[in-house]
Amino acid sequence: MEKNIQNFAQQEFMFILKEYILPLFDVKGNLKFINEPEKNKELISITEKNANISIAKFYPCVSNSKKSSPFHYKIEIHSGSSLKKRAICILRELLKVAEYNYLTFSKQRDYGKKQEIESTYKTRTFDLAFEIGMCKWLTNSNEDESITLHTLISRLEDWASRTYEGNKVAFGIVMNFKEHADENAADYLHFLENDSSAVFTDGIYSGILLDKKGKVLSFLTKDSSCLCPETKTREIFVPLQFVDIAKFCNDYSIGIIALTNGEIIIVKDQAICFAKRGRKWIPFDWERVYVKLRPYFLLSNCNDENEIKSKIQKLYCTLLDVSFAHTGGCLALVIPEQEENISDIINERIDLYVNNSLPSNVSKESREKIEILTYLLAYPKVPIHSFFEIEKPLRKELLSLDGATVVSLNGSFYCAGSIVSVPGGSSGGGRTAATKKLANYGVGIKISEDGYIEAYGKNIDEHSPRILPLFKFK
Repeated sequence: MEKNIQNFAQQEFMFILKEYILPLFDVKGNLKFINEPEKNKELISITEKNANISIAKFYPCVSNSKKSSPFHYKIEIHSGSSLKKRAICILRELLKVAEYNYLTFSKQRDYGKKQEIESTYKTRTFDLAFEIGMCKWLTNSNEDESITLHTLISRLEDWASRTYEGNKVAFGIVMNFKEHADENAADYLHFLENDSSAVFTDGIYSGILLDKKGKVLSFLTKDSSCLCPETKTREIFVPLQFVDIAKFCNDYSIGIIALTNGEIIIVKDQAICFAKRGRKWIPFDWERVYVKLRPYFLLSNCNDENEIKSKIQKLYCTLLDVSFAHTGGCLALVIPEQEENISDIINERIDLYVNNSLPSNVSKESREKIEILTYLLAYPKVPIHSFFEIEKPLRKELLSLDGATVVSLNGSFYCAGSIVSVPGGSSGGGRTAATKKLANYGVGIKISEDGYIEAYGKNIDEHSPRILPLFKFK
């Protein structure tokens, strides 16, 4: 019996890792079970293996003076240690509601005898524990503040299944955990249970500023400059339409934006860090994108770190714009050694129109589209602007075209909305197949219509035709 409990406990911990913790990282390979006691001071340890890979170890408990952690799992990760703190906060809460005590291999709670009931009950409990762990990370493990933040998120989740006068409602709320409202200020958390709360904020043009107890501080618009902290000198990493609310989310403030489609966005330090889609919280982190794309941009003979960082920041913002517009999109970055070969799979090249040399086999419809795009990208009368120089809305619209947008690492356009031929029977759908094929020429990035983002890249460290997964937000 004891052996069975040990097996069940190990399987449960592996489920927790696969379902809730590993999606916080970019992993390489599979989890490896290490059935050996080990002294550990933290639930997660990360050690660098080389410049690109680290080893992450996940423990089911923290050792004490009498007992070691009985087992652990390890896996290679691409992500850096910057994600460690939030992963530990979340894992700690998940372990509190686990069915088994991993230190003693005993049951610490009962989720029911019937498998269907047990599975549903446990999954919903784990989902709730994830949210609480996320809120504790957002509030630096302050118990009272994390409860207030979670209460607010729960109120907005309730609104996701409600309507006001037949319509879904959007909200934009910023909680400042440093400010204190007047003692007679209204309790906005309670007000959110009232139908009238639906008309005060939309998360785009207006928001509500609350204190750490959920009481009203102020109404917010883009012109509420006196309430806005000093803006950081980097991109604001949120979908374009929410920039005016996100600029208030500095230092001690957290933004929560609920969309009419039921999604909820969490903003910290002027960057989206989580988004809820369906029942899942998707973690976002721009550093993951920067670390994985930087080696490709170095191939363009650009050694200016500020320029490379700026390009990747703009690229990441565009991925967010397309993701939350739910139009779908496909982007490819061509490395220098493949620039002559990209014509093998695209024939609607914008740069060819500039030279008045479009191939005769280009259809009338495609010729017209290329002509329009050329003028849009060359206005006012200058050579075609770099992908990284054009306005954010236009970058988003280009990626939203049916087909792929292909650019060089310096931003020169090859095509936009071009259909990429893929082999018949390709798995994962046409957009995934096109993305992986384009990755042979550098980097291919797919944004699906449900908003998920996946990136693949050519293996530039080895002379190998393999395509590598770079990052994903799903």
